[in-house]
Amino acid sequence: MAQNIEPIINRNVHRAIFTLSLPGMISSVLETLYQLVDAYWIGKIGSGALAAIGGSSFILWAVFSLSGLSVNGIATLVAQNIGAGKAENGRLSAGQGMLLNTFSALILAALVYISQNTLYQVMGFDPQVALMARQYMNIILLGLIFSFGFTGLEAVFRGLGDTRTPMIVLAIALTFNAIIDPFLIFGWWGFPALGIAGAAWATIVSELLGLSMLILILARKQYLPKLPFRLPVIQFPLLRKIMAIGAPVAFGGFFFSLIYVFLTRIIAQFGMEAVAAIGIGHRIEGIAWFACVGFSVAASTLVGQNVGAKRWKEAEHAVWLVSAYGVALLMLISAIYYFEPLALMRIFTGDAVVQKIGSDYLKIIALFEIFLGLEVIMEGAFSGAGYTLPVMLVSVPITAARIPLAWLFAIHWQWGIDGIWWAIALTTGLKGILNTLLFALGIWKKKNPRLS
Repeated sequence: MAQNIEPIINRNVHRAIFTLSLPGMISSVLETLYQLVDAYWIGKIGSGALAAIGGSSFILWAVFSLSGLSVNGIATLVAQNIGAGKAENGRLSAGQGMLLNTFSALILAALVYISQNTLYQVMGFDPQVALMARQYMNIILLGLIFSFGFTGLEAVFRGLGDTRTPMIVLAIALTFNAIIDPFLIFGWWGFPALGIAGAAWATIVSELLGLSMLILILARKQYLPKLPFRLPVIQFPLLRKIMAIGAPVAFGGFFFSLIYVFLTRIIAQFGMEAVAAIGIGHRIEGIAWFACVGFSVAASTLVGQNVGAKRWKEAEHAVWLVSAYGVALLMLISAIYYFEPLALMRIFTGDAVVQKIGSDYLKIIALFEIFLGLEVIMEGAFSGAGYTLPVMLVSVPITAARIPLAWLFAIHWQWGIDGIWWAIALTTGLKGILNTLLFALGIWKKKNPRLS
């Protein structure tokens, strides 16, 4: 039996917001630092290895977006059941969600393994880069079940109202990864020199470490079956609820990753400097993204637990408070983007052309960055309510509109590369406004809580 867990909604709402959001922000920072450390060591192998990792990241981005099929449903149903005082039902939802999570990882790993050669050809990899990409990807796919498992259990903790524990575990796992990277890549201290494959092994071993730690902690909370235990019986009605919540989010994320592949083709028409500028611009914009993700986690958990407790007014009040804090922080970040873009670009590149293009990007998106926050926060709010279809219906067509708008502004109207930046910024603004409007209209209340 699961312990009777105290809902976080019983605390002061302001304190609850920051208790939930700050660890989420820090976790995002840690993920980015891990990617930078990984790129640092892999870069010492050569530019071909970096190209292999870079190309593989597009595939993995699409794959990990599909983990949302289980992850969002897990977080929502756990939160709603905790809010309703039904901890045991929440544990059952978590178990069924993790079954779906595991099956998804196995199926996606098999599909990517079979199709990866074709994908590398589409991306234009030369034979040597494609070989290194396969060496890396085959090992990552072998450990995909650990990666998905970690995100699934992280969602359980979010539903419980605890984002601090997975943050600490993530910090330990990523530190371990950073330490063993050079030993496995270059063969330090007698370890085998595995090259790019060593980076992949370091990744999956650290993910297994993190997953094991989360399992042990949840077991101590009595939120997992005690050993020895029988395999859980699949409960299809509950799985359908989980997928109904997660499918729109997963599809939206997958579609978003595909759109950026095509958008990059248009950007490339303005030279590799433009491609480099958007790459650096995205890294800098990650500062704002950290804030958005953290506040979105807070919105999702607070709405989920309040909906479970049938506290609709408190749920709505919490989202508006989260949005106010998010907008305030993003206004500060936007001011830095707008008034000091060149200084930010100079941190990452000495190329004057890249600096100019990237500075223009930062100034344009700065005008709409608060809407990025509203878009992501409202997505979290709808997810907590268990009704994610509206945000998908907003996100998919407007994100797709970036392709024709980029062509219209940049090429047909001859605005140049800035036209693409305006297409990205304007669609971001529109998504933020529409998501906020849908939430204000109370559409999220019209679905009954998806309690198990």
